[in-house]
Amino acid sequence: MKINTKLSALCIAATLMSVAQAAAAAPAVTAPAEATQPSVASPSASAPAQVPAPAASASATTPAPTQAPSVPAASTPAAAAGSVKAATPAAPSAPVQRPSTSVAPAAAPSVPSTAKPSKPQQPSISAPAAAATSVKPTQLDKLNHESAIPLVLEAQSRYQYAISGGSPVGASFQLNGKSYRYLSEDIGTKTKLISYLTQAYTKQASEQFVGKFFVEVNGRLAQLNADGGNLLEFNRATAKMVTMTPVKRSYLLTVPYPAETKQANEKITVNFEKVGSYWKISSAPHVIF
Repeated sequence: MKINTKLSALCIAATLMSVAQAAAAAPAVTAPAEATQPSVASPSASAPAQVPAPAASASATTPAPTQAPSVPAASTPAAAAGSVKAATPAAPSAPVQRPSTSVAPAAAPSVPSTAKPSKPQQPSISAPAAAATSVKPTQLDKLNHESAIPLVLEAQSRYQYAISGGSPVGASFQLNGKSYRYLSEDIGTKTKLISYLTQAYTKQASEQFVGKFFVEVNGRLAQLNADGGNLLEFNRATAKMVTMTPVKRSYLLTVPYPAETKQANEKITVNFEKVGSYWKISSAPHVIF
């Protein structure tokens, strides 16, 4: 009988322990389920009040407080749920991609931009031709029957400016019973006049002209008070090469008079010489004009 009593006591104790363990295990299982509900709606948080239901033994109440911290542990899934909510701002990343798509249309204008450089290249090809027509007569490095005429016209312009005394003409004075005038300030000395003429003529041709038509008085150049010139229209002249060497050439110019004069064309030979990189007229100005 004692043995049976002891076995009954042990069975009862085991039963109580299993009930306590079951009661302890029950909140642990139900807690996550209840925790998920508060994540949906906060008013249902009062549901944990049902935990005291297993009041069968006082020992079951002890695990209940211990399981209470397990509820904050269950709040970690709630934090995970919050992380899901935080993931929802990832939706604005789609608009962020829209600007990236808008970059693609910006790339479309880049196609015409690549086409634009091709247009400036066309003027660059025609530039040498334009440069050939805009070459300064005083910087002529290639001489032919066409480019000779602009150089002759430049030489004529400088000759006429010098022979007329420049602008404005200087004061007049008497010398040896003749009326003279000083040249203008810009060509008023021999050095200045030679420098002006040698833009189109060789130095030898310039000095020959200055020595024949000008005198030096008190360091200034002067000339007889008279005007000169002719009616020949060098702007309508044509040139034909007569002789040629690498540094010297001669052209025969056919120069007409104005149509109303009814005079025959003049034939004038003009000599050219290459000085440094540029061609100059080596005939004296008064011999041509």
